Amino acid sequence: MAFTLHGAPLSPFVRKVMYLLALSKTDYKLKIIVPGSVPDDFVTISPLRRIPVLQDNEFYQADSSIVCNYLIETLNHDDLTLLIPANAQLRAHMRWLEKFADYELAPWLTFVVFRQRVLIKAAGKVPNEERIQEALSVRIPPLLDYLTNQLGSNYYFVDNRLSLADIAITSQMINFMHGGEHINKAMWPQLSDYFERMLAMPIWNNLVTREQVTLNKIRASIMPKALG
Repeated sequence: MAFTLHGAPLSPFVRKVMYLLALSKTDYKLKIIVPGSVPDDFVTISPLRRIPVLQDNEFYQADSSIVCNYLIETLNHDDLTLLIPANAQLRAHMRWLEKFADYELAPWLTFVVFRQRVLIKAAGKVPNEERIQEALSVRIPPLLDYLTNQLGSNYYFVDNRLSLADIAITSQMINFMHGGEHINKAMWPQLSDYFERMLAMPIWNNLVTREQVTLNKIRASIMPKALG
């Protein structure tokens, strides 16, 4: 297999796939595709013009969830197989939580907080702080309340074992952190501890460390604009 991953590492959806590739120690080439400035022909491999897209020789597949499941099924790697619970009810719950991360967390943690604080600034524009504060005070707290309820006193969200749900949720939380925010330990202690545990895992730590280099370059490029 010769994998190429089309996307940008700071995307939480690309990060999900990169985690699985790292977990399975699978070699791949990253082809940078930046949302908002994708090539005109990108639609031929991603009909919705979204990242990531996994290329396996001449085969192309879009959508992070489908790509992750494709890797699990084709690589047949023990560490990947363990990400899918054996019980049908647990699998359903895992898929729900992954969907919750992609469709409920992402709009606020990534597409508001991260986008306004990092991407909008990088484009030389002024972040919409009112929009950010709406997310932080109104939209995000109920989502964190729900996740706290789902996690309880467990280490992981489903069957107390690492699953795709944890990878999807953690990936969105990383963008929240990149946007300069954190999970309030006084309000959501279990969730704060959970995120700290995830970040301490070698693969997450390595991914975030590499991303910090990119973020530092972005911030350095912002400073001359601000001074001007």
